[in-house]
Amino acid sequence: MKRHHLPLVLLTAGALLVAPAAAASATGDGDRGWHTSTWHGKPGKGETGKPGKGPSKPGKPELCGGWKAGQVIPWDAYTCDKATGYFLYEKKDVRRNAGWSNSTRQHRVALHPVWAWPTADDRQRHEASSSLPRSYEVVPLVLDATDTAAVCAEPGAYGLQVDLVGNGIAGRTLDLASAVPTVITPPDGGFHVKNTLAFYGHYDVAELLDLDALCAPAVPPVPVPTTPAPEPTTPAPAPTTPAPVPTTPAPEPTTPAPAPTTPAPVPTPEPTDDVAEEPAETPAPAPTPTADVSAAPEPTATPAPAAAAPAPSPSVTERAEVLAATDDAPRSRGQVLAATGTSALVGLLAAVGAVAIGAVLMILRRRGRTTEA
Repeated sequence: MKRHHLPLVLLTAGALLVAPAAAASATGDGDRGWHTSTWHGKPGKGETGKPGKGPSKPGKPELCGGWKAGQVIPWDAYTCDKATGYFLYEKKDVRRNAGWSNSTRQHRVALHPVWAWPTADDRQRHEASSSLPRSYEVVPLVLDATDTAAVCAEPGAYGLQVDLVGNGIAGRTLDLASAVPTVITPPDGGFHVKNTLAFYGHYDVAELLDLDALCAPAVPPVPVPTTPAPEPTTPAPAPTTPAPVPTTPAPEPTTPAPAPTTPAPVPTPEPTDDVAEEPAETPAPAPTPTADVSAAPEPTATPAPAAAAPAPSPSVTERAEVLAATDDAPRSRGQVLAATGTSALVGLLAAVGAVAIGAVLMILRRRGRTTEA
């Protein structure tokens, strides 16, 4: 080969090496139609440091898969911190699938310290980057109460943008979490630091979540008492023998006894034949004086004993009361006979008294006659 062809060969080789790196560094975060480079670097490159020299020396910045500080690191060779942001938005047209062209203002609903997709089903991903990560994790979408209420109000109106982020410049110091925006307003992509957006994709929220379970009315939990009720130390003794239960009810009277409405009249006592009437006082016949009596010597006058007071005879009222008491009491033969005997005895005593009084009067009269003679 001639010497004057040597510079041309070197320029051609340099252009082939610089062109991929320049294309990778020209990737803009706002233009999601331009995808990351798939250039893998030179063979034999280590994880960090220059090719073939192993890890970088202490004090030098981490190269994160690059071989020179400031180099744009291919994302399939990237080895440093990673992050994934989930952004919820309302679609412009609910009849179309989720996508950057169908997106309104987005707000971040999750930030994960890995590269992740909300599902392993690639068929649900729309308007994604042309290259995808070789390894990732599946982290399902979880919404708070406010976003859940919005999604349940219009189930087919929401989409989800997923952005996989890294520090794509070798040796650059960058707080990766602060590089992920919290709000994205199209057409502004939100990533203002170059070489941070590695991969992206869009999903319809209605395909990611079970809306029937998510939007079902919540059942209030049953309150659990924090302090248990004190248990009795000594249980009450249970009755050993239950009270007998009557098997046959007592027969009820079919016809109640009639209650007396009018009190029974009290019978008026009437005199009976058993009670003897008091005999009328009959004066004793005055004895006819005889000669023997007149001739008899006159006895010494002695004071006559005071006449005994006649026993009062029971009046008709008292006999009526006796008969009434006899009628009110149970009318037995013995009680009637007892009352009749008492009345006869009183009459007999009255007769004896009358005879005694007559005898006394006769003696007094006789003495009076003797004194006059």
